[in-house]
Amino acid sequence: MALWETPKTDWYGFTNSNGDYEGDRFNSTDYNRIKNNIQYLRDMAVEMYDEFNIEALEDKGTADYPYADEINTIEANLESVASHTFNKDYGKAIIFSDNAAFIDFNELNRIESATLDLYKQLTNQHEGRRMLTFMFGSREVF
Repeated sequence: MALWETPKTDWYGFTNSNGDYEGDRFNSTDYNRIKNNIQYLRDMAVEMYDEFNIEALEDKGTADYPYADEINTIEANLESVASHTFNKDYGKAIIFSDNAAFIDFNELNRIESATLDLYKQLTNQHEGRRMLTFMFGSREVF
């Protein structure tokens, strides 16, 4: 099972008066965190819901940079987890393409806030499950 890492939900950015971008920059560490958190959510969900799959993605090294199709896969994987669990709408995913505008801070906030919300809901549901206690011979079983 992938490990959960607290999402970054305070992405920011803007274009200054010279037309230069200022703000957070998306990198391989961010990509790996988001990808692994979605895998963690999927693994947690299948303990309580029907089995479903998400598309596997490889980790990125510090010299690697995610491609548009990998960001689209992250979006699809998040949608899959959401639709197979609480069927909650986390907003419209943007479809990215090569050599076009790349993911921005607004989209990153939407994705990471959605993963955090799903994590809280799935954790609450998992911890709140009732367990049937019964006696098996002279021993209590959970």
